[in-house]
Amino acid sequence: MRMMAKLLAGGALALVAAGAFAAEKPADMILLNGQVRTPGGWAEALAIRDGVIVAVGDAKAAEAWRGEGSKVVDLQGAAVLPGLHDMHVHVQSAGLEQYSCGFAYGAKPAAIAARVKECAAKAAPGAWIIGGNWVAAVFAKGQQNRAFLDKVAPNNPVFLSDESHHSGWVNSKALELAGITRDTKDPEGGVIDRDAKGNPTGVLREAGTFAVQKVIPAPTEALNRKALALATRQMLSYGITSFTDAWLDPQNLRTLSDLSGEGIVKQRVRGCIFWAPDDKDSERLIAARAFYAKPRFKPDCVKFMLDGVPTESHTAAMLHPYQGIAADDPKAKGILMVPQPALDEAVARFDRMGLHMKFHAAGDGAVRAAIDAVEHARKVNGWGGSSHELAHDSFVDRADIPRARALNLTWEFSPYIWYPTPIADVDVRKAVGDERMKRFTPIADAMATGANIIAGSDWSVVPSVNPWLAIETMVTRQSPGGSANSVGPDEKVTLDQALRMFTENAAAAMGDRDLVGSIEPGMHADIVVTEKNPFKVPVTEIHDTKVRMTFIDGELVYDAANPPPLTAE
Repeated sequence: MRMMAKLLAGGALALVAAGAFAAEKPADMILLNGQVRTPGGWAEALAIRDGVIVAVGDAKAAEAWRGEGSKVVDLQGAAVLPGLHDMHVHVQSAGLEQYSCGFAYGAKPAAIAARVKECAAKAAPGAWIIGGNWVAAVFAKGQQNRAFLDKVAPNNPVFLSDESHHSGWVNSKALELAGITRDTKDPEGGVIDRDAKGNPTGVLREAGTFAVQKVIPAPTEALNRKALALATRQMLSYGITSFTDAWLDPQNLRTLSDLSGEGIVKQRVRGCIFWAPDDKDSERLIAARAFYAKPRFKPDCVKFMLDGVPTESHTAAMLHPYQGIAADDPKAKGILMVPQPALDEAVARFDRMGLHMKFHAAGDGAVRAAIDAVEHARKVNGWGGSSHELAHDSFVDRADIPRARALNLTWEFSPYIWYPTPIADVDVRKAVGDERMKRFTPIADAMATGANIIAGSDWSVVPSVNPWLAIETMVTRQSPGGSANSVGPDEKVTLDQALRMFTENAAAAMGDRDLVGSIEPGMHADIVVTEKNPFKVPVTEIHDTKVRMTFIDGELVYDAANPPPLTAE
């Protein structure tokens, strides 16, 4: 009893001290009259001091922290949610593409021709025309070739990415500059499409694009900085307060590090440095990673590119042949880009170093290779390693679903292509068949195991970084706004599950769950204010959610009432 009395007395003293401390140091900001989502339900107000949430509850709880200098914001019924995490973006590319020769996703051949012709008219003779993003489904058989681009850009080399960014389409000048002829063999991990006479058509797959990309002049650092700043501002306008850049090389790593250190990039960022077998440059960059770290930027992740995409390119590594391809065809099951022994060795080595790993694995064959490699690392190193990420997971064998949970792996799905689009419902469906499409991006199957599940847009591979579009369509598996058609409807999730993927689950995967991911006292104030509560509108309207304000560490980093420039100049 005496011990209990002491504990109670100590608790009372702590409350008094807290009250006195609050009076001495009032909140910097108080948000009132809102709909605040907390782990325990909905509240109406919160208070923030020094970037940390100090109170959540009713108006009285927040008002207790008011002082002479406190800024009080009347939310007038707006919703307050934890800041959102996009766990897979290519932010530098996303910005640069907005300064390139782009055209609408799913653009018809005539529209592509008109756009490239327009860009060629503005370009100096011999200057490269870079752009995209085309979809194979729009072309008639044999229509997509180098002659098509030669006609509209006769004096300029052209390189156009496809929607997946795994294939390129070039004209004759680009092939000439890259030294690609009918005698050029397919590179390892790549394909050069050829016509009936064996001549390159101008369509290149995976590593087949590398020879062209090597001769394209690099963007200037001034353009890199401008593009990166634009893309991250756009992400803030959607409420994205944290993200993972899924492919860093020497150039974009330096730019991202610099802008983060200068406070131009506001978000919390994890960077994944690209690695490939026998790539000495990537090994040196990984070894030098600590020199690029900044307070909100940690380049502690390694990116493995295990396969391609399950489109008409047939480059995703599959366990069973693509539809319509003979089983004895060497390309029947796609391309596994890293041999298993090399993958096992590298994963065990980086896991032992305490690094996080993200595996691009679109096909079920690549997913299995990644899981096997992590299983090897756990056996060699024990269980102290990170919860490495399986990215994309368009197709996963049923037998491999529970293995990820057992090995403490994180599933990272791409929720911007799991509704009817030309790439998913035409190109991918044609490549794999209707039966396999029933479990396209099997998120519900994975969630049933209790594994951690997160979402990554893969922007700019997809046309929009809008997380609200992703949240809606993973609930409906229909086109934004609703549609008669759907893709993999058995893999739907609830709205609560979808939001957790973008908040609590993602924060845990980034190693920041002790800082962000929920709204409660002691957490940093990474929050987003939306005009409407996404839980109180028809689900088919969630994609149109408008962000009013975005805060990181209590700092207002986006204000719709006074927005920063959000389009390419």
